[in-house]
Amino acid sequence: METSIKGVVETCIFKNEQSGFGIYRIALLNSNQKPLTIKGPLINIELESYYEFQGSYHEDPRFGMQFNVVSFTKMLPEHPDFIVRFLSGPNFPGIGNKTATAIVEKYGNDVLDRIRQEDDFVIDVKGLSAVKAQKIIDVIRTQDPMEDAVSFLVAHGLGNKQIIKITKEYGEKAIEVIKDNPYRLVYDIDGIGFKTADKVALSLGFDLDDPLRVEAQILDTYKSTVFGAGDSYIPINTFKNLFGNQDSELFDIAYESLIRQRELIEDEDRLYHCTQYDAESYVANFLSDFEYRGYDFDLENFDEKLNEVEDKLRIEFDQVQKDAITSFFEEDIMILTGGPGTGKSTLLSGIVTLMQTQMPWLKIVLCAPTGRAAKRLEELTNVQAATVHSILKWDLESNKFGVNQENPLEADVVIVDEFSMVDIWLFQNLLKASTNVKKFLFVGDKDQLPSVGPGFVLGDMIATNGFETIELERNYRQETGSEVIDLAINMNHGIFDVSNYSRDVKFFNNKYGSVKDIVLRVVDEALSKGYDLSEVQVLAPMYNGPGGIDNLNHFLQKMCNPENTLKNQIMVGTRIFREGDKILQLKNQPDDFVFNGDIGVLVEVEARRLVVDFEGTFVEYEPQNFINITHAYAMSVHKAQGSEYPIVILVAVTDFYRMLSRRLYYTGVTRASKSLILVGEHRAFEIAVENAHESKRNTYLEQRIKENNRKRN
Repeated sequence: METSIKGVVETCIFKNEQSGFGIYRIALLNSNQKPLTIKGPLINIELESYYEFQGSYHEDPRFGMQFNVVSFTKMLPEHPDFIVRFLSGPNFPGIGNKTATAIVEKYGNDVLDRIRQEDDFVIDVKGLSAVKAQKIIDVIRTQDPMEDAVSFLVAHGLGNKQIIKITKEYGEKAIEVIKDNPYRLVYDIDGIGFKTADKVALSLGFDLDDPLRVEAQILDTYKSTVFGAGDSYIPINTFKNLFGNQDSELFDIAYESLIRQRELIEDEDRLYHCTQYDAESYVANFLSDFEYRGYDFDLENFDEKLNEVEDKLRIEFDQVQKDAITSFFEEDIMILTGGPGTGKSTLLSGIVTLMQTQMPWLKIVLCAPTGRAAKRLEELTNVQAATVHSILKWDLESNKFGVNQENPLEADVVIVDEFSMVDIWLFQNLLKASTNVKKFLFVGDKDQLPSVGPGFVLGDMIATNGFETIELERNYRQETGSEVIDLAINMNHGIFDVSNYSRDVKFFNNKYGSVKDIVLRVVDEALSKGYDLSEVQVLAPMYNGPGGIDNLNHFLQKMCNPENTLKNQIMVGTRIFREGDKILQLKNQPDDFVFNGDIGVLVEVEARRLVVDFEGTFVEYEPQNFINITHAYAMSVHKAQGSEYPIVILVAVTDFYRMLSRRLYYTGVTRASKSLILVGEHRAFEIAVENAHESKRNTYLEQRIKENNRKRN
């Protein structure tokens, strides 16, 4: 049951600056009880300050009675002992216990209220200077604007994470900005859409036909339609047709206003959001203008030095690989592409080793879009690698980068692996931070899925024919008899035939049972043969349906990690999180060194706290960020991109018709490093392989680069 308590904050036990979640110990006012632990969204709370907390008591089995805070307001103390403590606290430096006691004895227990209410109130106590006396009065009469802002936002139904983003963006002007135009939230705050802003606006009395409301509605529709499809733009007429049934005059006025504000940009017959137009234009201009920054990468006795690298790594490069290494040292920008097993990793290792031995003064930055891909890159090169977001010091709440044009990367060479996953906006920010960079190498499989975010960067760059592009075609894994690689290559040629495979690739259709039952049997067999759960990954393209990710996760959890009295568990929505669960990270949390797509094990469950072990990195989750994780027994092909697993179980049924595409299933197949088990309907796999013409994303990067090159030539 919700209640309120009053207390002074004594100790901070834990505080997460990003989420705002905190654990503190307070001394209850008017009570002789021992200090009470409080937990919750305690944004901007101050030690030695007094608050009224709304929430409920909860008995923790390990730590006893605690109080879960829902909201709080700052207050002035009322008991004389706490008033003395307050006046001699950190808010009033130079005021000791003796002076504070003298103030209370002279003016009474209501001294703080009198200071606030009586304009002509003066503190005159022996030993207290007029300056310090006036300081006390000023502090007590001044309400912190940030506290007002937080209270205002809570009162209008905004959540803790939203409040953190809003106060970071607007600071002390939050109330002023939102009262003036609550729909600014749609424009300025990443992750806040029209629905949330509209709830605030209507509570403030805005009309349904207010022009600001119509503008926000149009902008929100644009973002969900275009960004959701991975497009950089939408044809202007196509977008306007989405609003065919709306009041045309209201729409036209609002649309023109968005164009004037440069929120939306018309570029010939293309309609861009300003972020995508700026990103596409910046990337095109940067790549077209980029050249050596006065540095000579020539190596004398190149062949001899390359032989030394081969000896050191105990490998032998073929002629195409040697040519690729030569090209890397000759070109400002190089693209290296090829499927799994074609030697991209070996080539990368050779390039990095050659630079380390022959040019040790060079600063090399290795990065990848996901944490798992960065870890693989680091293992194969023996050079520290990180996610692109990490090297750019991305801030989750503000969605901005600490490394940028004003504070660029300290790097001579930048190598980006799994480049097909990089969207146009992230690429723009990487290039903005690369004013010191002398050379780029972009590595990726052109046949894999494009980025989740807007753009088709790798494909567009290759299509320009303006950058040195080396495609590795000789497949070493296929030569050693890998059926997985053989299948992947055939799929790219439109062929799905598993009849000749008997070792690395197996196919089970519905004559063996339902998709769910087959998957369970295959996983159980793998575990019984000694494979670890982390080595077995079930992949499917969709969440819903009997063969979907959610259903498979439910039954795989029951089999792999059944309920046990020795394991704590918690219900979150319809999902049970249990100690021992295989966990998937859904969003980047750079401050915790965990990233979208990382997989870990749930090692501790409390009533309002989960701890996940990501291969030695322990991350705590509170209720407000439980949505950042899910089960990982089964996961989407998109989430698996950039990772490899010894055993992959890939599901396809015709119910997945919207997601049956060659590029997606090629990506799924190539996640398997040893064994691949295909489960479902043969016809569904055939449809996927035949569907090589999934709608091309609306991007104009290729044409912009070509136009720039024509102008420069």
